[in-house]
Formats: sequence, structure tokens, C-alpha cells
Amino acid sequence: MVLFFIFLNLKFPFFKTIWLEVSSPILKGLKTVCLYLETTKEKYIALQQVKEENIRLKKEISTLKAELAACEEIKKANQRLEALLKFKKKIRYPTLGAKVIGYAPEFLPRMIFIDRGSKDGVGLNFPVVCKDGAVGQVVAVSPHYAKVLLLISNNSHVAVMSERTRTQGIFVGSKINQGEVLYISAEADVKKGDLFITSGMDGIFPKGFRVGQVISVFKSKVSLFQRIVIKTSVDFTKLEEVLVILKPPRALKDNA
Repeated sequence: MVLFFIFLNLKFPFFKTIWLEVSSPILKGLKTVCLYLETTKEKYIALQQVKEENIRLKKEISTLKAELAACEEIKKANQRLEALLKFKKKIRYPTLGAKVIGYAPEFLPRMIFIDRGSKDGVGLNFPVVCKDGAVGQVVAVSPHYAKVLLLISNNSHVAVMSERTRTQGIFVGSKINQGEVLYISAEADVKKGDLFITSGMDGIFPKGFRVGQVISVFKSKVSLFQRIVIKTSVDFTKLEEVLVILKPPRALKDNA
């Protein structure tokens, strides 16, 4: 075939001109196609690099967000512990810090579990408090853990009194962050907004810890007592750290 074209070029010189005219556009087109393919290849490679870079950056952002969230959690924990430490200094009895490790039941807490036990000096009926007020009392102890009955349990009965009038009654839990003060006469001076604190008369809690504020008062013509509803000072759905007062309940009452 090559010899044939050489023969044509030698025998018919004008054929060379025709061949050049015909082949040049084809070669130009092939060059354009090759250049396009090369450019497309480079763009594809660049696009893949951008995708890989985006994936890497997204992973870095996720890592940084997780680290930021962890730092924020540490900051909040430090703030809570600092507030608890300040509160601890105000208590004249020896106390022990503890972390809340569980609720029972979770959807309607009546008990909490803490990471301190008999080896730490925790005993039955020891009062448990936090910076916002009274929390509950220890009802079961193992060497390293303890179970605490919360104020909002209907099995909990805490002696309380009005901070304003010193009228005394018994606080009984009813539901989350709420309870009632019982056995206060219909004639007693109790108002919405009054703060009730522990009276120290039950032999469990020392006097003066916040229990909650009155949100409603009901008086009946046929009852000797008022129905006083209290919103607790402690938010029992957000307990994370508490203080156990390391003093036998009777000793607390004797020293109150």
C-alpha cells in the first residue's frame, strides 16, 4: 500500500496535492479529538482529587466537631463540679462527692444509683444532696455502689418547714419534680411562692436544705389540712453529681 502511494506521487505529482488537501482536515480532527480526550482526562483526575479532598475535609470537620463537643462537655462538667465544691464548703458535716450512674426506672425516676459505697464510708439512710437542695437518702449499699431513694418517690417522707413562717409538715413526692406538703392545718399561713426547706425533725436530713416552692394551695371546708403542692428545687431529670453527707442520721439530728 505504501509503495502504491509512492508510485502515485512519482507518476502523478498532482496526487500529492490532493492527498494533502484530503488528509489535513482528518489529521486536524484527530488532533482535536486527542486534545479533547487529554483535557477530559486531566479534568477527571482533578475532579477525583477534589472529591478525595472533600472527603478528607469532611472527616476532619467531623473529628473537630466531636473534639469541640467533648471540650464543651468537659467545660460544663468543670462548672458543675466547681459549683458543687462551693456548696460543699457551706455544709458543716463531712461530705463525699459521687456521680450518678443510673436511674430506676429511667422514664420515671424514683431511685438513682451512685458510684460510692460502704468502702467509701457510705451507710444506710445517709442523706444525699446537691447544690440545688435535698435529693434523697441511701436505701441500699454495696462496697462500691449505693442506691438512693429520691424525694419525689411516694415512698419518701421528709420533714419540712416553711422558710417564711416556720410552719412544719411532711413532704411526699408525687411525680417528676413535684410533691405535696401534708399535715399543715387549714388555718396556717401558706402562700404560693413560699419556700420549704428540711426541718431536721426526721433524723435523716439536717435543717436548712431546699426542698421546693409552693405552686398551689387548696383549702377545703371539710378538711382539717391544706393541700399544698410543691415544685422541687432540684431537677431530678438532670442529676449528674451529688454529695453524700457522711454522718449517721441520728448524729445529724443531735447536732442540728
